[in-house]
Amino acid sequence: MNGTLDFFYYRSHEAKTYVDFHQHNCFELVYYETGKGAMNLDGRTLPYEPGSMTLTRPNFMHDERHDEATDVMFFGFRYDDQPFPLRNGALQDTAEQDIHKLILTMKEELLAQRPYYAIRVNLLLNETILLLGRLANEPAPDNKPEKLVYARRFIDENFTQSINLHTLAELSGYSMDHFRHLFKEQTGLPPAQYIIRRRLEAARRMLQDSELSVSAIGMECGFSTTSQFIELFKRAYGRTPLQYRKYH
Repeated sequence: MNGTLDFFYYRSHEAKTYVDFHQHNCFELVYYETGKGAMNLDGRTLPYEPGSMTLTRPNFMHDERHDEATDVMFFGFRYDDQPFPLRNGALQDTAEQDIHKLILTMKEELLAQRPYYAIRVNLLLNETILLLGRLANEPAPDNKPEKLVYARRFIDENFTQSINLHTLAELSGYSMDHFRHLFKEQTGLPPAQYIIRRRLEAARRMLQDSELSVSAIGMECGFSTTSQFIELFKRAYGRTPLQYRKYH
């Protein structure tokens, strides 16, 4: 397990309040200690009650409606879907409230900040992820969705090269449309956009850590032309590559 905590928060919502649509660049787990209401996530309405949770993958829009006064604890975390993928949806805690106990202990560690608390928080997070995988009844390892893990690994290792997505879909055992749908479901992005994001992330690091020219970085990261690199970079980060390098 390799989950790492991004943020942790808790709050109380009054009845008949609403949190508008938003998204995160990490996973988010919301645990409902009290109250009733619903979240809209990925085109589905997910009702909640005490002891239930909603799990949202990165970059998925979601809102939250509180029909009754609601106490929540929620946190964001990074996780690369190994050894199993986490999916958007609603879950119910165990009868013994095992996940609630883990989250409360995480909260206590963060508030007390005793020596090595950050290490223990991530250990508790990974135990929580493991229980989430069990609750969600993830597919057996020989099921086809697991083949997407290998497709994603191939992309992660070869994103600077030209990648034939139709070949990856065929090797995964899916039509191109089905492959695109499942890939987005598991990663939050269609495969072509996922490749672009990986290239942009690599380019951003190189702008900060190297003295290579913008055109050289664009070529190193797999962009076909410098103008394409500049346009996509500005769209993603709000600055041209040169502006980004000067700013940072």
